[in-house]
Amino acid sequence: MESFDELLSVVRRLRAECPWDSVQTHENMIECLKNETAEVIESVSRYREMGDSDNLCEELGDVLFILLLHSVIAEEDGLFSVEDVLKGIVHKMTFRHPRIFAPEDEELNALSWSELKRREKELRKTIKAGEPQQ
Repeated sequence: MESFDELLSVVRRLRAECPWDSVQTHENMIECLKNETAEVIESVSRYREMGDSDNLCEELGDVLFILLLHSVIAEEDGLFSVEDVLKGIVHKMTFRHPRIFAPEDEELNALSWSELKRREKELRKTIKAGEPQQ
C-alpha cells in the first residue's frame, strides 16, 4: 500500500501543480484512456510474441495513473473519493465471487455470474436509496 499511497500523492501533486494535469477533465481524458488502453492491449501481444513484460508493466502503470487521475478529479468535484472507488471494486469482486469469499453461502453459490451481477446492482440501488440491506 505504500507504493499506492505514493502514487496517489504524486497524482494529487500533479493535479495541483502541473499545468497539463491541473486542467484535465473527465471528458478530455477519454482519448488518453483509450490510447493508454490500446497500448496495454498492444503490450500484451508484444509480451506473448517477444516476452517483453517490462513494456506491459509500464503500460499498466500508465492506465493506473489515468484511472487515479479520473478518481482525483471526481474527488475534487465532490462526486466520490478514491477510497469510494477502492471500496466499491472490493465489494463488487467479493460479492461476485462467492465460491471464493463466501463458500458457506449456498444461495449465492448457486447463482450464475449474470444473476450475481444483477443482484449486486440491485443491492447497490437499495443501499444508495437508503433502504436497509437484505
